[in-house]
Amino acid sequence: MYPKRKVKSDRERFLEAFKKKVGCAPEVYVRRKLASGMNEEELSKLYDMLAIEIARRASCTAIRYADVLKTPEPKELCMQKAASFRVPVCEKCGANMVLRTGQSGARKGQRFWGCSNFPACRYTKNYEEKKL
Repeated sequence: MYPKRKVKSDRERFLEAFKKKVGCAPEVYVRRKLASGMNEEELSKLYDMLAIEIARRASCTAIRYADVLKTPEPKELCMQKAASFRVPVCEKCGANMVLRTGQSGARKGQRFWGCSNFPACRYTKNYEEKKL
């Protein structure tokens, strides 16, 4: 017979739904918004509204803004990582590029930058993760 599916916790369901809606983990989302210069008070309100909406749809408990800030890394290091994150621009059409993961072919499972104007523009670029 088939093995029984393991029941997902509320936190796992929320993180999965958040990643599907926003495209990244809550910690990364908060770091990017802080690095872009958004006020922390304004960000906490925005994040909480977003988390409640996602949790309601996923039928789970939302992770609060204060819980997201409790990362194992110091806040200064998180800010440096977020500030160093730059989205490249397509060399063919000038549009912003999107971070993607290859589903098949030579890049299966690898991350790469693809043009946001796909399929009109098919320019891609290798993704190099920077170490601090």
